[in-house]
Amino acid sequence: MRRSQNMKNTRPLLIPFLALSLPLLTAAPSWPQDDTSFHAVRVKGDVTAYHNENDETSRLYTSQTLDDGDKVTTAADSEAVLRLGPKSYLYLAPHTRIHITRLRQGDKGPQCQVNLVTGRLLGQLDPSLSGALEVTAGGVYCREHGTLFEVSRREEQLTVVSFQGAAVVNFHGKTKMAKDNEVLRLGHGKFRNKTHHLTNEQQEDLQAWQGLLAEITK
Repeated sequence: MRRSQNMKNTRPLLIPFLALSLPLLTAAPSWPQDDTSFHAVRVKGDVTAYHNENDETSRLYTSQTLDDGDKVTTAADSEAVLRLGPKSYLYLAPHTRIHITRLRQGDKGPQCQVNLVTGRLLGQLDPSLSGALEVTAGGVYCREHGTLFEVSRREEQLTVVSFQGAAVVNFHGKTKMAKDNEVLRLGHGKFRNKTHHLTNEQQEDLQAWQGLLAEITK
């Protein structure tokens, strides 16, 4: 992971073309019924949020909340960490834009859908969480059975890294699976390849993300 100041990021701007969904399927307690919002626990640089409720875009600050319909954009040398429930986190790298398209409490737990419009995000999901977290981006469907993952988009390229657990990706009826430390790539509407090891860059991403989480959660 490249981070601005503490988290240097050198990857180029990622442009939306494909789509991705990452529901977390686990059993055990869900977060409190009255806490169905993302909480900004770390904001660095120029990060803006569009708040759907009042149709307004403003700078995002630490401790602010994000709800159904809201959008977040990180500029160059900027980043944000959002917490969902007590122990689930999303890291938004520089040049990333997301749209929270669904956020509510369902019959089986929280139901959340985040559209990765462009950029790169890493997620650490609470293994005791019941409910579903989906990260979407168009015609690709990925079911995340693990708790630690990375998703990035560059032009027509989509990369899914499963650091822990398994990610099952479906695109127009074709299905692939990435297990621990495996990487799936899609480009121009086709599965490109799957690697069974992390690159040095991806290992650095993981170490930096775990270090940042340790700072936030200590």
